[in-house]
Amino acid sequence: MADQPYDLAIVGAGQAGCTLAGKIAENGVNPTTGEPLKMAVFDRGPYLKGKGNPGYGHPLRRQMFSNVSLDHGRRYAFRTGLRGGGKRKVMPKPGEEIFTQSVPNIFGGGTLHYTARTNAPFEVDYLSWVRETGSDWSYQNLKPFGEQIHRDFNIHARPDEDLTLLDHLFRDASQSMGYHPYEATIAKKNCLVSGYCDGTNMCKYDARQGSFFAYLPLAQERGVEMISDANVERVVFEKVGAQVRVKGVEYTQGGVRKTLEVPRVIVSSGDYGNPPLLYRSGYGPRELMDGDPIVENRNVGRNTDNRPQAAGPIGIFDEPVSDGEFHHHNAYYVYEDLYPDKSLDRLSLAIWVGNVGYPSRVAPGAKAPQFGRAHKEYMRDIWNTEKMTQARRDLTRECRSRVELVRPSKHRGWINEWGEQMFAGHHPDIVKPLEQAREIVYEMLKKMGAKEILGMDRPIRVYHLEAFVGSCIVG
Repeated sequence: MADQPYDLAIVGAGQAGCTLAGKIAENGVNPTTGEPLKMAVFDRGPYLKGKGNPGYGHPLRRQMFSNVSLDHGRRYAFRTGLRGGGKRKVMPKPGEEIFTQSVPNIFGGGTLHYTARTNAPFEVDYLSWVRETGSDWSYQNLKPFGEQIHRDFNIHARPDEDLTLLDHLFRDASQSMGYHPYEATIAKKNCLVSGYCDGTNMCKYDARQGSFFAYLPLAQERGVEMISDANVERVVFEKVGAQVRVKGVEYTQGGVRKTLEVPRVIVSSGDYGNPPLLYRSGYGPRELMDGDPIVENRNVGRNTDNRPQAAGPIGIFDEPVSDGEFHHHNAYYVYEDLYPDKSLDRLSLAIWVGNVGYPSRVAPGAKAPQFGRAHKEYMRDIWNTEKMTQARRDLTRECRSRVELVRPSKHRGWINEWGEQMFAGHHPDIVKPLEQAREIVYEMLKKMGAKEILGMDRPIRVYHLEAFVGSCIVG
């Protein structure tokens, strides 16, 4: 493919990559020839093409999506981290921990792979981006594009008919405590509310919206080449004197190493994918590369913005607070601001009710008997939607909670060559605010009428840094 005259290549076809491909294909022009830009888009996973048909789906995608979590994990996901026999070039500093991330391996990325809950930026987020980057990413300048995303992705709050009793209790309790409950919006169209689409599963019926359906078809219609199942090894740079220019990309497809010559490359592989790709290309900190850098830029992979997340307390009520069916997780969340400008160290709190999980998760769970007739009867009762069986009643009397520290002011992470993030997740500056958030959730649960509250005695454990740091934000 080295002889094909491409103007631009995009590496990574996730939320941002699909958006870039569609909008550039729609508007991009080669300034020399006046012709539309000739583009190629790369992704490690397959391209299940076909125009979106919300509520019905496309035959190809319906055939491919089994809605079995383990199947999706093997076929369409990739977990970053050290591989067998590998070594880290730079070890974590004292106090730093290693966090990995499961990332999509499919055209569409997070558009297809993760939940449809879509949190639009607040005005304070734009202020933070302006302060940290120096770019004019102000709310006034970007507001029209945010509004377009809302329309194109059909972002909306859950209808009242889809709310549980617990959602109402949380909303009322937070308001009585002086908090503003924000709606946890979703990006869906003609959703059947089947419950087999959130998490790592994909929607068979194209109800989950995003750039894969809104923008990538624009690129397909305009002749953009989709290079699927291709792992880009590096961006090829050429150094002539003090000048550095892009020559193309090297990638592996079907076990064969190939090169695509192209003068412009956009890397859009997320926070966990972009830094390793740039390190392999000779662009970044010297100590994270195999040889001498083409460009030594110590900012690459640094200063990641995170949301350290921990489990909050469990509330148990006298009566069921849900019917046990799927309800898109929490309907609301609230913030507790530790600083007046609301830009740093925001505590995010959410409470949601339990619902009947996938059989593959319920069967080996702690509540299910291990084997025999008791196990069979439990599985039968918990899936009985005709009446509130004891198994469903026990489940729907419980709720769980989550606490997050949004944009910690004193700690940032960094990404190594294996796509691992080093972050001081259990530093007192992180743990103490999360403990404060847990106390607020405890008071909310009491006000909501919980008769028993569990988990306040266990230590805070940061188990996730949240995925709001990918190219869908950076891009």
